[in-house]
Amino acid sequence: MELEGFESVEGIPALYHPETDTLTISDLHLGLEGSMTSEGSYVPKFHLEDMLEDIEKARSRTEASRIVVNGDIKNEFNKSYYSEKDEVRSLVQHLKRRFDEAVLVRGNHDKFIESTVEDEGLEMQGFFLEEGILYIHGDRKPEEIEDLEEEEYNTIVIGHEHPALSLKDNLGISEKVDCFLYGETDAGKTIIVLPAFSTISNGTEVNEVPQRKLLSPILREGLNKDSLKAEAVSREAGNFEFPEIGRF
Repeated sequence: MELEGFESVEGIPALYHPETDTLTISDLHLGLEGSMTSEGSYVPKFHLEDMLEDIEKARSRTEASRIVVNGDIKNEFNKSYYSEKDEVRSLVQHLKRRFDEAVLVRGNHDKFIESTVEDEGLEMQGFFLEEGILYIHGDRKPEEIEDLEEEEYNTIVIGHEHPALSLKDNLGISEKVDCFLYGETDAGKTIIVLPAFSTISNGTEVNEVPQRKLLSPILREGLNKDSLKAEAVSREAGNFEFPEIGRF
């Protein structure tokens, strides 16, 4: 499906931009199984393997030569375990093998991994700007970025929020499904919000959570949430278009 000049990848929470031949994903949260296990919920280690498989599917379907990882590569916020760094290293090595170029945008969880990334010949970037498209994780507003002028971009691509929809059937049974959000900011910029690429992280039920409670300041303060449209994405069932959030 087409999303504001991008194309969604069927059954995978990834976007493809044909004009720049760029695949974009966000919020991998590597090491999440270890965090969950340390809190008493044992989760077998399959997270990285599953995501690498999905990256390969998306690359194969789009034939993209470049990938942008739009923040929160790792999960732990205040520290970094050896296992996390090891998974980050494996991810970066895979991206370098399979793509001509890999761009890593820093998310609010991406602390203590700079040296690991640099050892593999890449670097973490605060944002990525090309052809009027601003890739920023979403934990801060574009106007907070030094040396970035508003006229330099007309489209903003973010992650951070992990958007999802809470869907109910006629019996009142509820199911949560990840989704893309897209629409326009108060400043007239196109905005696209990526769902988490992680297969086990929680999502924000954007059709139920009040706007003031959303994680991203861009979504809390810079637009009308109810005017955003949604495209659900399920690894099992594929993609489905939905109307504006305010119509749920």
